[in-house]
Amino acid sequence: MATVVEEQREKYEGKVTFIVLYQREAHPEQMQFATIKQPETYEERQALAQRTCDELTVATTIVIDGIDNAVRETYGGLPNSAYIIEKGGKILHKEGWAAPDGWDEILDKLLGGVSR
Repeated sequence: MATVVEEQREKYEGKVTFIVLYQREAHPEQMQFATIKQPETYEERQALAQRTCDELTVATTIVIDGIDNAVRETYGGLPNSAYIIEKGGKILHKEGWAAPDGWDEILDKLLGGVSR
């Protein structure tokens, strides 16, 4: 069964590029992440990003933020936000919490309608 993000990636193929920013851990050593420590080096962060790809079979581009979290801070410092950014870098839409169920309406509007 395809996830919402996988379905959207297929629907918007050639029109939209989905990228995941792997950044600092939001809940290290808590809840289901009890065995995950906050990385202290870029190499440790890379290893956790690779583990995420392996365990979740993420089929999208993953960009890893530097250990200084510069990209995260540039975009507001939230742990699970989502942005729609045009090729020139202008932010067209921002969500404080990534909820892909609502992206179809936003993307269709920005792209002038996309047939399913």
